[in-house]
Amino acid sequence: MDKPFSFSTLKNRQRAIRDAFPDGLGLRTHRALSWLNRAESEAEDLDAQFIFLWISFNAAYAQQRAQGEKFSDRKHALRFVHQL
Repeated sequence: MDKPFSFSTLKNRQRAIRDAFPDGLGLRTHRALSWLNRAESEAEDLDAQFIFLWISFNAAYAQQRAQGEKFSDRKHALRFVHQL
């Protein structure tokens, strides 16, 4: 059985609901899942796995910001985690 947050579990869920995603969310989800898949392929190299997981996280929460918006990346990340 797959882990609840494994690539295959999340990819199957994404396929089932992606038609309802706005374009930006669909692209971010696709990118995040691609990097998650890459991270899972690095079972022997934990440093590489961490880097790919970090890229996956950033792909998931990255959003277009309004010009002049003063939030730091940390605030954006924390707001994203809070929304999860």
